[in-house]
Amino acid sequence: MKHNRSAGFSRLLVIWGITLVLIAVGLGMTLFLIERSKQSAIPIAPPPLPIAANPSDIPPPPQEVNLFLLDPTALTLVPVKIERRLHAELTKRLRQIVAALIQETPPNFRNTIPRGTLLNGAYIDSQQTAYLDFSNHLTDGHIGGTTAELLTVTAILKTVFDAFPEEIKQVQILIDGEEVKTLAGHLNLSQPLHLF
Repeated sequence: MKHNRSAGFSRLLVIWGITLVLIAVGLGMTLFLIERSKQSAIPIAPPPLPIAANPSDIPPPPQEVNLFLLDPTALTLVPVKIERRLHAELTKRLRQIVAALIQETPPNFRNTIPRGTLLNGAYIDSQQTAYLDFSNHLTDGHIGGTTAELLTVTAILKTVFDAFPEEIKQVQILIDGEEVKTLAGHLNLSQPLHLF
């Protein structure tokens, strides 16, 4: 009985010993492989810097633009200079300038475009006609009268032609994408307009 017990114990010791040796060898191999992979790893170079920055990422320098606003003391349209970072692309630049005309009303001037008017869109065709699509506030919010209507249309035309003397020859005013006969019943807007 003692013999069986000691044989079983020694067998257990041998199994434990072999297990410990295998664990030690496996651990040693793992550490060796880790160390070797560190030495042979190829360093990854950082991506090369671009040769030149993308021009579209660089904001353009501010430019002066004339917006034609009403001088209430003289009741005439006068150019009022503002600065804007204008887009290089023609149609986007047109949208920026007309949107500025709608929004800007510096002190001591009045805007002839009704409050709440939006520019829905703008484009220029191959005949150098600019199409300006305004929201219905331009007609619905207009105070009316021949003089007021003339001042509104003239402010738009002068602002556009002053900013684009070579690129735009005439302007068609649209309301919500549609041609209109008039803003307030006095001027014919059914055709593209030149300065009067």
